[in-house]
Amino acid sequence: MSSGYGTPDEEVETEARRLQALTDTRDRRTLRIVDRLGVEPGWTCLEVGAGTGSISRGLAERVGPGGAVWSVDKDLRFHQEAPPNVVVRELDLVTGDLPSGAFDFVHARAVLQHIPERGAVLERLADATKPGGRLLVEDGDMRAFAEQPLPEPFRTVHRMLALGTVTPWRDPHFGTQLLDGFSRLGFEDIGLDGAAGPMRANLPSGEWWFLALDRLLPRLVESAAMTEGDAALCRRQMRDPGRLMLGPLMLAVWGRRPKG
Repeated sequence: MSSGYGTPDEEVETEARRLQALTDTRDRRTLRIVDRLGVEPGWTCLEVGAGTGSISRGLAERVGPGGAVWSVDKDLRFHQEAPPNVVVRELDLVTGDLPSGAFDFVHARAVLQHIPERGAVLERLADATKPGGRLLVEDGDMRAFAEQPLPEPFRTVHRMLALGTVTPWRDPHFGTQLLDGFSRLGFEDIGLDGAAGPMRANLPSGEWWFLALDRLLPRLVESAAMTEGDAALCRRQMRDPGRLMLGPLMLAVWGRRPKG
């Protein structure tokens, strides 16, 4: 969404597969939370960092033909076809314009950790929420995920990406700051849901992560941080069909913007 966060053209196919795996892994939980919050017919919603547009399509079903969903992302190459009540827009959350107080429901998942200006963007999402409207933000805490026992060299590469050491502008634990952020912004009826699950190779639960590692390994070889042999061994280790891994903790925080 901001500088440093993007997909080179030669990696688009891999990233498309990764985003689809992420969609298959996380959408069910996200939509359960959406239903708990009670998105209603006729509402206007904002989905930021829309990716494939899957959550936008789920919101479109819930608001019906009398409602509308803005589905926005800085990179729309992965956005799939949208129904008539979804408006698809290219938008950089840092520099683009969002209307103030325009949306009954605003959602972002695994977006803010990738934006250096994440605190300011959270404020912008709060401002875009109508008085009385709901804001839902999902982001992670990768610490336990990073430190689980794995064989070398897989363990080292896994930790590098999980802890953000190869992307210094990223905060992989930003989910832990959301409760404080919502409180500082004055939101009411703040709630929290946290979940972690198992991961396996060749299933969506693991492939969203292993495909990201696939993108990283050639860069480590090019920079002489890893040999070709170790990169090949890492690929075999991470896709060992017998390996069961702990997934990252995903924290969902929501609240209602005060009417007064």
